[in-house]
Amino acid sequence: MSKIKISAALIVKNEEAMLARALETVKEADEIVVVDTGSTDNTVEVAKKFTDKVYTDYKWEDHFGKARQVSKDRCTGDWIVTIDADEMLVVPFEKVRAAVEEVDKQGANFLSIRVQNEKKPDQFLYFPRIYKNLPTTTWHGAAHNYLASSEGKKEVQTDDITIVYGYSPAHKQDPDRTLRILTKAVEEDPSLMRETFYLGREHWYKKNYEEAIKYFDAYVAQSKFRDERAEAYLTKARCLWMLRRGEEARVACLYAIYTNPDFKEALLFMADMNYSPRKEIWQRYAEHAKNTHVIFNRTSNANKQT
Repeated sequence: MSKIKISAALIVKNEEAMLARALETVKEADEIVVVDTGSTDNTVEVAKKFTDKVYTDYKWEDHFGKARQVSKDRCTGDWIVTIDADEMLVVPFEKVRAAVEEVDKQGANFLSIRVQNEKKPDQFLYFPRIYKNLPTTTWHGAAHNYLASSEGKKEVQTDDITIVYGYSPAHKQDPDRTLRILTKAVEEDPSLMRETFYLGREHWYKKNYEEAIKYFDAYVAQSKFRDERAEAYLTKARCLWMLRRGEEARVACLYAIYTNPDFKEALLFMADMNYSPRKEIWQRYAEHAKNTHVIFNRTSNANKQT
């Protein structure tokens, strides 16, 4: 049986401090493709130590989905692993190869893996970072980009493969980049639900609570994605709590629990917003929650901004 060719794809900019660490973890891929989006440091030189497929002709458009698509289009592998410069694959590449061989036999076109916070391993999500290199599979989203396929997602999820993410010093050069990109995308097309959701989260991170609430309200008014709606209601509740609007916060949190009754973090937050005996009642509910159908797993940090 012929060996499946696996490519590793990256888009980078001013990542000389982090890139070698990331590339070291995927150096056993059959091909590494690096698309530079305008570095002014030694990023390109670092990349060339690992691969001769380093492209510097792409002009950054403030759109991650378009840049990712360029990196995908330049891969010649049967399957692709997408990784960022501030990330690491923390399992031997042989595990990736074995998993790809298996899911390929099953006829799948996406392999969803664990993507985990490097410093807070209890914070993670599952994302299809490994996928079949088909013309029908394309990248979308100006920020917090995602994959779609006109053939549909035949997806397999595994806990055997993990990528951990850190924080690149390059982010400090443009700290408002994601906020800027998402604001532009939503202003141009308010029907973009994923972008609206993440724009609300960006404002939450920056403690712009009123703005965050505005976008979460716009999101839940249109979205049908229950898992993400529950997350939007919970973060809205946190914003309201920070604004000292306790009763409204509890109502928003109830909506999160109504949308996903197994949402442990929402149950814990509701407990925090109540006094005895209600506090203990909500805590008991939380003890039995399995935390299924959540977007972000972070229950041990439930009372912190994440």
